[in-house]
Amino acid sequence: MRALPDGSRVAGLRAGLGREWIQEVKLIFRIWGCLLLLGWLALAGAAGAEPSLVGMAGETLNNQQAAQKEAEEWSREERELGKEIAGLERRQAELRRRSESLELALKTEEQRLVAGQRRLVESQKLRDGLLDWLRPVCQRLAERKAQGTPFLSGERRKRFDDLDVVLSDSYTPPHEQFRRVFEALLVETEYGFSNEVYREEIVLDGRQRQVDLLRIGRLALFFRTLDQKSAGVYDPGLGGFRLLPVENVADISRAMAIVRRETAAELVSLPIGRIVKP
Repeated sequence: MRALPDGSRVAGLRAGLGREWIQEVKLIFRIWGCLLLLGWLALAGAAGAEPSLVGMAGETLNNQQAAQKEAEEWSREERELGKEIAGLERRQAELRRRSESLELALKTEEQRLVAGQRRLVESQKLRDGLLDWLRPVCQRLAERKAQGTPFLSGERRKRFDDLDVVLSDSYTPPHEQFRRVFEALLVETEYGFSNEVYREEIVLDGRQRQVDLLRIGRLALFFRTLDQKSAGVYDPGLGGFRLLPVENVADISRAMAIVRRETAAELVSLPIGRIVKP
């Protein structure tokens, strides 16, 4: 059995049949009109009607055909213009949506710009306040270095010079300046909890001499000549190195060996001197 068409298809068929029926009716009326006109013309010719009437009828028929043709052309042009207007309306709606989207994006960027400027001002205030605190810290650290024992003078001098450059550079971020200052504080603090032996040139009796230096924390700085016959210590009161009695050479040499892990740890007596509270 064939399936019955649904309601939408039936309605479509009815509408299509209705339009075809109307077109057929119009065509029939046009044909009847032409037949009647031709019959009337035939009768008029048979009765000896005026030739002008025949011409008028033909002109009328030509005018109707021209009007019909012009109407069809107008109808076609109207459809084309309607399509063009619909396309322009869609384009206008799309441009309107795009304009609204761009306006929203512009408003968002303006808000971000304002927030960025506010953060920039706050960051500058924080930077200025941080520098006002970091510079005195760095200055006190440099003063302590100058007043203490002159161990690792080249390495420490370079660290403080780099620190001055960082604090003076306006392009260095505040967090990097903060990190560098606290790194210097940490390194200087760790010197007080470590011992080491290294070789360096010192000024002894007005002459440059290369010696082995023994650093005991930040407490004392001993030296021993390369021939291991003489030894001495840095004297803060004199602001320079001085020689120690010969009997101290063996103890200083044994302490150097312990720090270098060349021998087992043991108690060693070193002439540290009297500790004065500043």
